[in-house]
Amino acid sequence: MVSVSKPIPYQEIVDKLSKGERLAIVSCNSCANYCRTGGRKAMASMSSSLAADGFNVVASEIVRKACILTDLEAVELPEDVDAVLMMACVSGCRAANKLFRGKRVVASNVTLGIGYYESSKKGSVLVSPYPGFSSEVGKVFPGCGDDERALSSTGGGTE
Repeated sequence: MVSVSKPIPYQEIVDKLSKGERLAIVSCNSCANYCRTGGRKAMASMSSSLAADGFNVVASEIVRKACILTDLEAVELPEDVDAVLMMACVSGCRAANKLFRGKRVVASNVTLGIGYYESSKKGSVLVSPYPGFSSEVGKVFPGCGDDERALSSTGGGTE
């Protein structure tokens, strides 16, 4: 089972952030990594894009599974972090809201539903959509090549 997600457009993410904030990025290395909306590469790309756009990224942490509280509890954020950008599914974001009290949690992804990972397609296939996403059933996420996905999800290219 994979929680299938797609990235929120970069401009919508930065519109929710403030350049005066101390920002931490926490990225799920499980389902979101399969969809390329999380994991090390997506986190590094997001961090670089935000820094280039003048945001104060003070920490970037990878977590095995953001939806597992014990995994997320292992993340050590600087105490003076104002906001946490979660590169995870809705469950990971809810877990972050529970654990990172006093810090604003901002999601970088939209969770479409549940699916499975298909290695031959190098992506996750949506099979059980959440309300509003039934038109996405059967589609593969990320749905495009690594380079194109990295650019489109972090604002580094044209949309």
